[in-house]
Amino acid sequence: MELPQFLWPTTVMFVCALAAWRGGPDERLAAGGLLAGWALTMTVYREQFTQTEWGILLVDLALLVLLIWIAMRTTSFWPIFAAGFHLLALMTHLANAVDVEVGAWAYYTAEIIWGYLLAFSIGVGAWTYRYGRLVAR
Repeated sequence: MELPQFLWPTTVMFVCALAAWRGGPDERLAAGGLLAGWALTMTVYREQFTQTEWGILLVDLALLVLLIWIAMRTTSFWPIFAAGFHLLALMTHLANAVDVEVGAWAYYTAEIIWGYLLAFSIGVGAWTYRYGRLVAR
């Protein structure tokens, strides 16, 4: 079973719209990073996940640095989850590089799961941004 091709772009656009509508600066920055990471991934994508995607790994590393930076400077909890899920995506790349026995299906599926969890984390952060500001007062 394969996910429809429109599902990921729709998810990214929804999270970006939600961050623009309800999120604060950190949520917008993270959503922008997710959008930029997706666009850059489309430019460096080469294989069908039969080998480690080194270009995608570098894009993911840059996004991880951004998410960690956001997590270190905010009082919100969502960036910790977003950075954690994205760290798992990066570790999946490295696991595939280290162990050639990691199958293409496992590699591809894990990347999809971590990507959707990352998007969900940013979306939750954007949705709850105003609530967090009211509680902090």
